[in-house]
Amino acid sequence: MKISRRNAIAVLAGAPALLLPRKSVAKGVVPAIEKGPFDGTREGLEAYQVPEWFRDAKFGIWAHWGPQSAAEDGDWYARNIYIQGSPQ
Repeated sequence: MKISRRNAIAVLAGAPALLLPRKSVAKGVVPAIEKGPFDGTREGLEAYQVPEWFRDAKFGIWAHWGPQSAAEDGDWYARNIYIQGSPQ
């Protein structure tokens, strides 16, 4: 069998399962799911109170605009501006 990167990755991806105890990968063993705070009804959702920290939370976005953000050129723009005769 010829070993390729794809085959090696497939084998390595399955390796952690070999380290798990046999009971956890045995067929028919389903972990119990605890009951959560919601019961799936509209009344249950309307009774929920959003935490105070979440109401005061701030959301921010960081954006960087440089040569690589040029339309239709992307990262190549920064490279092509130094090439003589380039349309950039």
